[in-house]
Amino acid sequence: MHEHLTHSWSPTYITLSYIIATLASFAALQLATRAGQRTGASRTFYLLTQGLLLGFGIWAMHFIGMLAWEPNAPVGYDLLPTVGSGLAAIVFLTASVFTLNAGAPTLPRLLTGGIIAGAGIVVMHYTGMAAVIIPAHATYAPVPFALSVLIAVGAATVALYLFSLVSGGWARRQTASLILTLKSAAALVMGAAIIGMHYTGMAAIQYTNDPNAASVARGSDTSFLSLLVIIATMTVFAFTIVMYLMDSNDIDTNFAAGD
Repeated sequence: MHEHLTHSWSPTYITLSYIIATLASFAALQLATRAGQRTGASRTFYLLTQGLLLGFGIWAMHFIGMLAWEPNAPVGYDLLPTVGSGLAAIVFLTASVFTLNAGAPTLPRLLTGGIIAGAGIVVMHYTGMAAVIIPAHATYAPVPFALSVLIAVGAATVALYLFSLVSGGWARRQTASLILTLKSAAALVMGAAIIGMHYTGMAAIQYTNDPNAASVARGSDTSFLSLLVIIATMTVFAFTIVMYLMDSNDIDTNFAAGD
């Protein structure tokens, strides 16, 4: 009879996953503000960057969360689904941002964008889980799985609503300090919702020992994943700082020079 694998969690990586999700959310809100102030190629650039940052940040959060998971068995990661999960997040999140900004932020457009973004988060998460190489057999509990999907779609819809709020006419009538406070509070909530989906999704998976499962030897070990996470983390940190400085000093990029 196969036994269930036990595991522990690293508080350090759990905390870091929340920080990354929050920073990515804050930077994306900054980009939403700038996109709302521009037209043409400059607006397209900011929307594209917003989608890229969201997808990349959520992917980074996911794999930091994977490093927080410490099962009592050797773990490796298959390169193709690892990279594929990141590409899925970027494509879906970018599509959702452009869907929301294709016209006035109506409820149908908001819901459509939320479903696209939520689907992207779910695809990213479970594709990333498929990258795990471990001598065990994985089964999925239907209730936590369904809950993780609902959280993903709900969190994405709320996030898109906040993006439309900070980039719309209402925000332009408010003080800079109020908008910064709103963005900070929204980023904290969005970060919590994003990692809530991740750890709910992790709770949906149960591993049992299986000597016939794929060998970790054919996959990359956690040092490979750690390197990717370091790169992703530093990118999100750097981009958040740049966006904050741009917003504080009203510095624009060359992409907006033609406006």
